[in-house]
Amino acid sequence: MRWRQAGTALAIPVVVAAIGLAYASAHLAWYRGTALGTVPVLDEYENLALAESIVRGELPAEPFYRAMGYPLLLAAIRVLGVETRGLFGAALVLGTTLHALNAGLSAAIAGAWFGRGAAIAAGLLIALNPVFVHYATQALDATPALTLFLAGLACIAPACTANRGNSAAASRWVAVSLGWAAASALRPNYLLAWAVLPLLAGWLGPRGARLRLIGATLAGVIVFGGIAAWQWRASGVPGFLPWQGAYNLWAANRPGTHGRYFAQSVHVPASVATLNFARAESIYLFRQDTGAAPKDIGELNAHWRLRFIAHVTGHPLSWLGLLARKAYALLNDWEQYNNKTYAFHKARSPWLRWNPLGWGILFVFAIAGGARLTRENPAAARFAAASTLMVAAGVLLFFVSARFRLPLAAIAAILAGAALAAPRFWHECTPRFRLGLGLAMLTAAGLTFSRLDHVRSKVTFVEDHMLIAHAAHQMHDFPQTWTEANAALELVPQHRNALGLAVAAYFKAIISTGAGPGPESRWLELSRRFLALDEPDQRDMQALAVIALWRAGERAEAVNEWRRLGATPTAMAARLLVNDRTMPAGALAALPPAAWSKPLVLHVANHLGIAPPPGVKPGDVAPSTEVLRRLFAPEMKPPD
Repeated sequence: MRWRQAGTALAIPVVVAAIGLAYASAHLAWYRGTALGTVPVLDEYENLALAESIVRGELPAEPFYRAMGYPLLLAAIRVLGVETRGLFGAALVLGTTLHALNAGLSAAIAGAWFGRGAAIAAGLLIALNPVFVHYATQALDATPALTLFLAGLACIAPACTANRGNSAAASRWVAVSLGWAAASALRPNYLLAWAVLPLLAGWLGPRGARLRLIGATLAGVIVFGGIAAWQWRASGVPGFLPWQGAYNLWAANRPGTHGRYFAQSVHVPASVATLNFARAESIYLFRQDTGAAPKDIGELNAHWRLRFIAHVTGHPLSWLGLLARKAYALLNDWEQYNNKTYAFHKARSPWLRWNPLGWGILFVFAIAGGARLTRENPAAARFAAASTLMVAAGVLLFFVSARFRLPLAAIAAILAGAALAAPRFWHECTPRFRLGLGLAMLTAAGLTFSRLDHVRSKVTFVEDHMLIAHAAHQMHDFPQTWTEANAALELVPQHRNALGLAVAAYFKAIISTGAGPGPESRWLELSRRFLALDEPDQRDMQALAVIALWRAGERAEAVNEWRRLGATPTAMAARLLVNDRTMPAGALAALPPAAWSKPLVLHVANHLGIAPPPGVKPGDVAPSTEVLRRLFAPEMKPPD
C-alpha cells in the first residue's frame, strides 16, 4: 500500500513535468526560428562569453563582476562536449528541461502540504505558465536558480508537517541549505532566504534536535566557501558576492529612480562602454563624482555603498516612499522589463499570446491558498511565510524586474493550486472567514490589476525593437533590421543606435541584393537625421549615410560631408571612388589592418586595384564593380 501511494505521489510530478516540457518545447521550436532565438543578446551573450573564458582558463584577473554560478553551469556543458557554436542552443534546451522539472517540483511541494489535487493544480500552474516558459527559453540564470530553490523547498516540505521530528530531518535541512546556497550562487537575491534558514530550523525543529538542525543549515557555507576560493585563485581577492551589487543597490534606490528595472542615467560614450552597460556606467559616474578613475574595485564599491547609506539615512521618508512604489510594482500583474519586456515578446509568440496565466491570477488565488495552509499546516505556513518574505526583501532592495520575481511566482503557484483544489474546504469555513478572505482577495486583485504610477509603461518597447534589430543585423537579415529599427524610431525619433542601424541595414541590403528594404526617400531622411548627430564614435557609419545624399543627386554636399568626417576609412574610400582630388591615391593602402574590415573599403580597393597592407586578406568581395554601381550609379572613378 505504501509503495502504491509513493508511486501515485511520483506520478503526478512526472505527468505535469511532461506537460510543461511539451509546452515549453513547442514555444522553443518557434523561438529558435527568430532572430533572438538564434543570436544571444545582453546578459545571454555575457553568460556565454564567461562560460567560454572559464573553459579556456582565460577569466580576467579581477573579482567576479556578476554571479558566476550560471556561467559555470554553461562551462560544464561545454566540457561535456558541446561546441562553442552550439552552447546557446544547448542552454535553451537546458532551460526548457528545467522548466519541466520546476513544474514537477512544485507539484511535489504542493502534494506534501495539501495532497493530490493541489499537486496537480500547482504543477499545471507552473507547467502552462507563459512567464516561466518565456524565461526558460533564454540563456539566463533565472530558471536554473529557481530549480535549485524549489529543489531545496521540496526537500524540506515533508519535514514541515506533523512528522517534523523524524530521523531524516537533519539531512533535509542540509539539502535545503545546499540548494538555496547554490541558488544564491546563480542569483544573489536568494541569499536572504538562505540566511534565515538557521532561525527557521531553531523555530520549527523539535526541541531536542534544534542545535543539530541549526548546524545542518550552515551546510551552504561550503558553496560560498568554494566560490570565494575560486575568486581568490582567479583574482587574488576572496569573496563570494559579485561586485556589481554595490552599484546596483545605489542605482535601484537613488533619487529620481523608479526602481522597477535598471535604466541608464547617462549616455555613456561608445568608447567607454564595455560588454555590460551598468558596469560601464558605474565607472563613468565614479569618475564624474570624484574626478579620477577608481584605484580598484574595492574603492569603487565603497563609494556606491556610502552613497546608498547616506541617501537612506539622510532621506528616510523619500526612500520608504520608493520602497512603497517598488512594492506596488512587485505585486502588480505587469512583468517589469529585464533585458526584454515580457508583454512585447509574449504578443509575438503563437504559443504564449493566447495564455491568460500570469502573476496577477497566481497572486489573488495565493491569498486563499495561504489561508488554507495556515489553518491546515501552521508549521509549513510559518516556513513558507518567512522564506517568501526574505525572497521579497531581496527583490525590493534592488530592482523588482520580472525575472527577480520568479521565485515569488512559484510560491504563489503552489498556494494558488491549494486554493483551486479545495472547494470543500471553503464550504466548511465560517461565513465570517469567507467574507474576510473574499475582501483580502478583492484587495489583492485591485493591487495587481491596477495601473497606477505608470507601472505598465511601454517605454521599454523601443529597446525590444532594438534587440531584434541588432540580432537580425548579425544574421544579415537586413530587411528585418530595417523594419525593427524603424519601429524603434517611431517610438523615439532621435534614437542614436536605431538611426545608425537603419542606415547601415539599408546600405548592406543594397550591397547584397541590389535593392533597399524600403523607400529610398526614408533612407535619405534617416541619413540626414543621423548626420546631424554629434557622434565621434560613429563617424565611419555616418559616412555610409552620406551615400544616400549622393544617390539623391546632392553630389557636392555629399563630398563635403565625407571631407567633414575626416580620416574615417569609409569616408576615405568613398572620396577615392567619386574622384575627390583632395584625397591622396595611396590613402587606402596606408590604412591600418582593422580598417580593411569595412565593406566599402574592400569593394573600393578591389575596384581600384589597391593592394591591402601585408598580412591582410581582402576577402571575397566580388563582384566589386557591380556592387559599387548599385550604390553610386555610373559616376565613379574608373580603375587605372
